Amino acid sequence: MNIQLPYGKKYLPLNIDAENFLFETPNEKQGLENINDVISLALEHPFDTKPLSEMISTGDTVAIVVDDYTRPAPTKILLPPVLKKLLENGVKKTDITIIIATGTHTAPTIDQKIQILGKDITDQYKVISNDVLNGEYVCVGKSSFGNEIHILKEYMDADIKILIGDIEYHYYAGYGGTRKSVLPGVASRDTIQRNHSMMFQDKACMGLLDENPISIEMIEAMNMAGCTLALSSVLNSHHEIVGIWAGKPETVMQQGVNLVDSMYKKTLCIQPDIVVIAADGHPHDLNLYQALKALYTGSQIIKNNGVIILIAACPDGMGNELYKTWMQDYKTSDLIQEALTKHFKLGAHKAYYHRNIIEKNQVILVSELKDSFVKEKLGFIPEKNPTTALLKAYELIGKNKTVLVAPQGSTTFFECKKIN
Repeated sequence: MNIQLPYGKKYLPLNIDAENFLFETPNEKQGLENINDVISLALEHPFDTKPLSEMISTGDTVAIVVDDYTRPAPTKILLPPVLKKLLENGVKKTDITIIIATGTHTAPTIDQKIQILGKDITDQYKVISNDVLNGEYVCVGKSSFGNEIHILKEYMDADIKILIGDIEYHYYAGYGGTRKSVLPGVASRDTIQRNHSMMFQDKACMGLLDENPISIEMIEAMNMAGCTLALSSVLNSHHEIVGIWAGKPETVMQQGVNLVDSMYKKTLCIQPDIVVIAADGHPHDLNLYQALKALYTGSQIIKNNGVIILIAACPDGMGNELYKTWMQDYKTSDLIQEALTKHFKLGAHKAYYHRNIIEKNQVILVSELKDSFVKEKLGFIPEKNPTTALLKAYELIGKNKTVLVAPQGSTTFFECKKIN
């Protein structure tokens, strides 16, 4: 059998003839038609709140938070109808600020801003990003976990606050979307670090919201900071929009979660010995920092001492200097956890997941990275393509093994109901 696996902006073939072979793909929906009409309908009939047109008036200032370039959110599609609605109801262009929710990520370049927003919007509107080094932040209160919440002043100063993004799985926040636009999106570095330091708690895991401490604090931060309206989407693997909702962020979030689970939640009745998992291609595999999400997914379902084959182009390398430095300086996950518990550093947390995975399993990486770097710095085994990687896995643990192939590893969530 020949399987096409996403890799950067193309696909790589995997030739497989294993007898114990599992192929898990999402139960995806087709992209919506007449998207602009769907968005307009959502804005005029939102969940649990008034229509946007009834909440804005002449003279209002507006902050619109959008995802950064590391996310596949269809901002170019979702944003224009919102801007049109604002302008039609008396809001001036000069009173609208578009905030790119970078969290602690690097600020986007001009080209990346155009990639996110389109050239016309980039040229015609005030566009800023969350600069945790130089930004001005406002304390909006303390969370139930005792952490102070500091949010970007430009967001807090706005009369109308709109969050635009997409909803997908997140490996310690449970799901991405809505409240993550505020925390970490427009939060201070210390606020983000304190929130993410709860990642070691058992309930801070993929696919869980209600008892997830990280998600709970994100929701509290969003509610303290305020949100007039959320506009969220769910995408299929072709980055087509399959669902759009507007309204109260918690309700919008639940609508998105329900659709994500219906498409991407998969139940396994056996743990595989070998997992071949692709990171969904661009932009999910832009760097290892992002692609690690797929590796984490594979690590949650594989048998101990199994082999994970990660298919991720990673043209931008590791994607984070702290991640890179901590991989060099800390040789076990226990040492990283001890250090992060004392003083959490965003970016270094990826080194914890990385070390924890390779302590339990062997990892083969198909990427654009140099072989020497993959072996010496990452602790992975480099291979040129998925087929040779699978042959290498057979060489390592034997051929009569159960193999799971997951082309959409960054967006799929697996749960094991029964372990054989």
